[in-house]
Amino acid sequence: MDKITNEMILQAIKELADQLKNHTEGTNKRFEQIDQRFEQIDQRFEQIDQRFEQIEQKIEQMNKQLTDVANGQKILVEELFDNKKEIKRIKTVLNMY
Repeated sequence: MDKITNEMILQAIKELADQLKNHTEGTNKRFEQIDQRFEQIDQRFEQIDQRFEQIEQKIEQMNKQLTDVANGQKILVEELFDNKKEIKRIKTVLNMY
């Protein structure tokens, strides 16, 4: 009887050890999957960061272009004003003769 009981206890211990081993392996696989997901999320954030950086560069470029356009318009307005003054002066001179 003692022999049967000991064998049953040993068998139960082996089964529990196998279950624990299987559970541990399953848990490790789940952690690996979670790690992979975090790596994917990190990669996505890196892509988003790169896109934001590109957008920021485009905005800076657009600001520079707009500043250049504004400066060009200012120069054109000043030249137009000078031309109008010159035309008025010439008309005045011509009216004198």
